[in-house]
Amino acid sequence: MRQILFLTFVLFLPLALTAQDKIITSSGDTIFCRIVSVSSNNIVYEKQVDKQYVAGEIIPIGDVAEYFREPVAQPSTIKTISRNPEKPWLLSLYFGGAHLPWIFDNVPDQSAANGYFKKLETGFTLNASAHYLITKNIGFGIQYSFFKSEGKSNDPMQLDSYNQVYSMMDISERQYINYAGISVIFRQFLDKSRKLTLSETLGGGLLLYRIESQSKSFLPTYSYYNYSSIPIYQYYTQFQDFVQNILMTGNTLCATGGISIEYKILPYFSIGVGGNFMYGNLSKVSGEYKISTGDSGKINETLLSSLNLSRIDYFLVLRFNL
Repeated sequence: MRQILFLTFVLFLPLALTAQDKIITSSGDTIFCRIVSVSSNNIVYEKQVDKQYVAGEIIPIGDVAEYFREPVAQPSTIKTISRNPEKPWLLSLYFGGAHLPWIFDNVPDQSAANGYFKKLETGFTLNASAHYLITKNIGFGIQYSFFKSEGKSNDPMQLDSYNQVYSMMDISERQYINYAGISVIFRQFLDKSRKLTLSETLGGGLLLYRIESQSKSFLPTYSYYNYSSIPIYQYYTQFQDFVQNILMTGNTLCATGGISIEYKILPYFSIGVGGNFMYGNLSKVSGEYKISTGDSGKINETLLSSLNLSRIDYFLVLRFNL
């Protein structure tokens, strides 16, 4: 019996002496060591150098994919680090410029589209989003976007082609686009320290369109003719302000997709740059108009040619990981 126990001890002694722990990092490297302690933030381990252990080695838990630890006098066990992030909320703020290159492609009167209306194609955008990360690389949430542009002009308007009579006309347009919807974010870490991140977003939701227009001009109230000479002359002796206000709104479904690259400057804060594409077409509008003469009315119609509200955003990104 003693011989059997001694033989068993001799056979298992080399295994016990060579048994050691192992850490596999997120980048795929393997560290053979003895794990001293494991906390929610770090793993403390000892590496063997010249048959001696050197204490003080620490690796952040976020850089560990999984680890193997050999408990004393127990079978080996395998533990895997949870993929759920410690800080699951990702809040983002984007601000910059935007361009609607196709908004007037379907306008019948291209001469008007090539005028001051071109100013409505470019404006300011402010976006915000909140995502909940289910893993370190994927999250789901909501997204909001605001866009504003405006155009103004002061051009002569011909009143009488025969006598070449003109009056100045002031036109002012303000355009607003609001978008809200759900989105998903994908993240890839581009370096081992996870400071440089590439992010992509996809989403869909509702787009709300609003345009406010005001025109002012000076029009004649009456005129008379002088028949004492030839040719006949027409005189305008009194003018008054003519003001017209128009408000139109509409809504449609919309889809978005964006990409950005950020650099982490604090554990919870990153800054970067990015771009976004939004697709949407508006086919029906409603609104009202009011004229200084007292005339007013409602607008509710389907457009003969849909208004292409697709746009390209370019912005600065601020991200907060909480």
